[in-house]
Amino acid sequence: MGATESQPKKRIVLLGKTGDGKSSAGNTILRQQVFTSKASANSVTAECVSGDGKVDGRKITVIDTPGIFDTGLDEETIKSEIIRSLIESAPGPDVFTIVLKVGRYTGQEMEIVDKIVEYCGDDTFKHSVILFTHGEQLEGQTIEEFVKQSPKLQELVDKCGGRCHVIDSKYWKKRHMGYKSNRVQVKNLLDTIEQKLKDNENACYTNELFQTVEEEIQEEMKNINEDSLPLIEKREMAKKIVHKKLLIRLAGVATGTLTGAFLGIGVAVASVVALLKAANIPGVVKAGTVAGAAAAGATGIAAAGTVAVEAGLVAGSGIGAAGSGIAAGVFLGAAALAGAIGGGVTGFKAADEGDSVSGAIKNAAKLNYENAKGAVKKAQKHQYKLFKKEESTMRL
Repeated sequence: MGATESQPKKRIVLLGKTGDGKSSAGNTILRQQVFTSKASANSVTAECVSGDGKVDGRKITVIDTPGIFDTGLDEETIKSEIIRSLIESAPGPDVFTIVLKVGRYTGQEMEIVDKIVEYCGDDTFKHSVILFTHGEQLEGQTIEEFVKQSPKLQELVDKCGGRCHVIDSKYWKKRHMGYKSNRVQVKNLLDTIEQKLKDNENACYTNELFQTVEEEIQEEMKNINEDSLPLIEKREMAKKIVHKKLLIRLAGVATGTLTGAFLGIGVAVASVVALLKAANIPGVVKAGTVAGAAAAGATGIAAAGTVAVEAGLVAGSGIGAAGSGIAAGVFLGAAALAGAIGGGVTGFKAADEGDSVSGAIKNAAKLNYENAKGAVKKAQKHQYKLFKKEESTMRL
């Protein structure tokens, strides 16, 4: 058995816009048809899908995400698939592969580059590579020469440490040697990923949100009383359970904030994690005595955080949302409703002061996160008092 047999699978997450060839790129990397791809003005990948394979002696998992930088999918679908992407990638991807298309980069094409720069945290770029598709459009240039023609593209590649490759899923399939060979280019891509991991001491990209999701998966695996099931099947069952639970807990979080948390904007990560932790605090859920954990959206894409309202017993099961473009979530009791509205107002005001998507997310999440931290501490203190009271009663 070779050394590569014992190595864990490398998790490669594909990010990009509808029509730029994410799904085709995934198939090209894996050398098999795993992902549905076709020429379409609409997004083909409407849900997060993963595929496993072994390429050049390396075991890899490729995770194809929906177009989280697009507006074609409805908010709830995007939210569900970002959560699924978090679960599929946990405890964190080894690399984000940002998929772009070779072609003319005018105003519309630059929008996706701007969005990527806006949403990704600096640490995300340290764990990213750029993969261009439609390499035949280079017309004799190298991909490095093509990138140099656009300052914005060059800036993005520089943010990713110069890691940049190109494939062509239509014209470069059959050649096994030379620049215009997918086999050569994919090998180069995987070599770059290996080198990046060595530079990062073989650490994958992760943050507190990915770690929290992984803990949830591990906990659910323990609860599956099927000793005969292989671990991989237990994990798949656990992931489905966690997906349903997170959809409920994060019902009120704006898609922009989830995207920011997934891609490493620090305050967005902290805000979502605070909400998840608040929702895990045990307590009794009764109408009028619930402190609702609330996430709020503003301007349809940005602003979220968590606010808990002090009203008797604290239980983070009331989840709500308020803000332009975001549907209301689940409200349990008058206090939860108040918490949701409060979170919405706070989020909207903070987001409105932001001068960019990232700024809006950071402003709103920071304010609501600070409120959430205090609420979680109060909830924990309250639970401790209840515990001590129950302990004293038992002694009597």
